Amino acid sequence: MEKYDVVVIGAGPGGTPAAEFLAKKGKKVLLIDERGKPGGECLFEGCIPSKILETSANYFYQAKKLDIFGIDIEGNIKVNWKSVIKRKDSILERRADAALKRLSQIENLTFKDGKGSFISENHIEIRKSDGSTETVEFEKAIIATGSSPFIPPIEGNGLDKIWTNKNIFDVEELPESILIVGGGPIGIEFGQMFNKLGVKVIIVELMERILMPIDEEFALILQDKIQRDGIQLHLKSLVKRIDFENNRFRVSFEKEGNLQTVEVEKVLIAVGRKPNIEGLNLEKVNVEYDKKGINTNKYYQTSNPDIYAVGDVIKQPKFQHLARNQGLAAAKNILEGNKHTVDLDNLSWVLFSDPEIASAGITEQQAKSRGIDYIVGKYPYQIDARAQISDTDFGFLKFVVNKQNNQIIGIHIITKGAPSLIGEASLIVANKLTLEQVANGIHPHPTLTESFELLAKSMLMQEVSQHV
Repeated sequence: MEKYDVVVIGAGPGGTPAAEFLAKKGKKVLLIDERGKPGGECLFEGCIPSKILETSANYFYQAKKLDIFGIDIEGNIKVNWKSVIKRKDSILERRADAALKRLSQIENLTFKDGKGSFISENHIEIRKSDGSTETVEFEKAIIATGSSPFIPPIEGNGLDKIWTNKNIFDVEELPESILIVGGGPIGIEFGQMFNKLGVKVIIVELMERILMPIDEEFALILQDKIQRDGIQLHLKSLVKRIDFENNRFRVSFEKEGNLQTVEVEKVLIAVGRKPNIEGLNLEKVNVEYDKKGINTNKYYQTSNPDIYAVGDVIKQPKFQHLARNQGLAAAKNILEGNKHTVDLDNLSWVLFSDPEIASAGITEQQAKSRGIDYIVGKYPYQIDARAQISDTDFGFLKFVVNKQNNQIIGIHIITKGAPSLIGEASLIVANKLTLEQVANGIHPHPTLTESFELLAKSMLMQEVSQHV
């Protein structure tokens, strides 16, 4: 029986960096994943394939508007969706193969294809795709098995035919209509993507607005835009039944006490995620968990001191980049003792909507709940030269600033190009920079990044011309 210093279950963004780090530090490491290749949900069914499809949709949408820039295109612009899917598959394969090759070159690191389950305090059984099993011994373990789509208990015979992020990326033909259950980040991103491609889109959301975890001001701006763009949005609505007959879905939902029914070609369920804990046999190793995920302390250590857990499988926000940092922190804690954690006040994220939304640090609501004396400043991109040149003069940059010391504790952006701006915002927040320090930066013109400098100067009352 093979014995390892550390076994990592799950080769996604949480597990792979941890395994690589520990192996490079001299530990004998086994990395297990049932997909047979590293990458996890993000690579195969999440953020990477969704952005590939969205990019094609955005180019198609922009191509139809090139007359704004004085460019005339004759003929009918079409989308070859099979080619889009083929391109997606090529990128995913290239990235997965490169990652597997990289792992194979790391001394002390072994990668195995299979599903890992705990069978005793220091033993894991690996069930391979061919049905065979292998047992290995470990001293420490990291669980990084991620999450899966949550399917609510809805009546009807159509649930086994709906789309989730697990199967939507392999569809080679665009539907003529789609109903999306859930107005969260996944539902909004897919809804806008399909809408740009000419698909009739209906979104049914249980809450009173879309994107409930996101800054309310930003969410309402986006909510207004998607409706103006032709997406049908039903708020405070509960899907009661999904039936499938004659290659069509009949979806019934309750709205304001009335039952409504619509027919569509496809249905996408996007109402949240559930942790991948089934089959791990956590009871065998005394790891505490519930339906929301595995319990850990701030060092990602579970109730079993020899086992850590990171990423979507624990009770924290579900982002690839957060899982990566948690995995590295857990790996360092195995080597050095529990010293490392990830400060969620430094977390940044992006919603690839239209316009895009990005955030770093804490929101106004969080500052208020903590009793922080804060001020808010905004820079409107309607006056920005670069935004006007690019026909993206929509939205604004928002600073949340601690009034006591002028430290910028939150930066929030809604505009086209927000993903490229949030990197600077992340550095500002993580390094606890003040308005004075950001104002001292001399940003190039005309770029969207100069909005940071101009807003800081404006909040310090160092007025500058923003219109030329």
